[in-house]
Amino acid sequence: MDQRRIIPLRRLGVVAGLALAICASAASAEGDKSSAAAASPAFGSRKQNADGSVALTIGRRLPTEWETKLGTDLRLAEPASAVPSENLLRGTTPDQSTGAIWGNLTMPGLGWDKTTLEARVDPTKDEGKVGATLSRSLPIDKNLSLTLQNNYSVTRSVAPVPTDSSAAASALPLTASAPAAVPTGTETSALWSTGQTLRLNIAPSGTALSAGAAASSADDQWHNKLSLEQTLFGPLKVTTSIEDAGTATSKQSIVAGFKRSW
Repeated sequence: MDQRRIIPLRRLGVVAGLALAICASAASAEGDKSSAAAASPAFGSRKQNADGSVALTIGRRLPTEWETKLGTDLRLAEPASAVPSENLLRGTTPDQSTGAIWGNLTMPGLGWDKTTLEARVDPTKDEGKVGATLSRSLPIDKNLSLTLQNNYSVTRSVAPVPTDSSAAASALPLTASAPAAVPTGTETSALWSTGQTLRLNIAPSGTALSAGAAASSADDQWHNKLSLEQTLFGPLKVTTSIEDAGTATSKQSIVAGFKRSW
């Protein structure tokens, strides 16, 4: 297994463990102040992906005036098969497990029904993200409602900066072998994104129509998106969407999702 992948995963486990331990201690210490939070402070979900991997979310609610959550997302790769040929066909290895820790705070916003502030750290990618989501719901009648949502985020990543091996070799005697380039510094890059979405909820049929647009510093262009979400039964939903409709680069997708929580 590549040692470079082991270090971030270990770092993730330590940070996530400390975060959840602190969260659990805070919840137990303040449990008497909030009976609702004390009744069910922990939450989690498990999703089996089509490629055999498992997505896990484990977290805890803090007993504060506003809804506050702290948790970790894990993606566990499918275990390697005892038959080598199956591993070659599948194209996966057991060291592909990843994870991230996150926290969010939801509170009333000025002129908005709900404001959510969030932060996320992904040690496996050396990446951090902060963002805000503002939403407001407008009921039309007992069966119809409109939801307006604006979101903003900034993602910062740190990448190693390699040295120039030719410069290092010139300072060495001619009889010495030139060393391989090794990372000696870091380079920080930032990516901002923003988006707006208008969602029409049709309660009796479990249908939701969405129209929105998003832009980011990756290409400095706005991209539109239309989607239709239909609840079939229970937690099973099917979402059909199209991005950049009316352009040569339009994309269509159909996604079925089933989420089980405990």
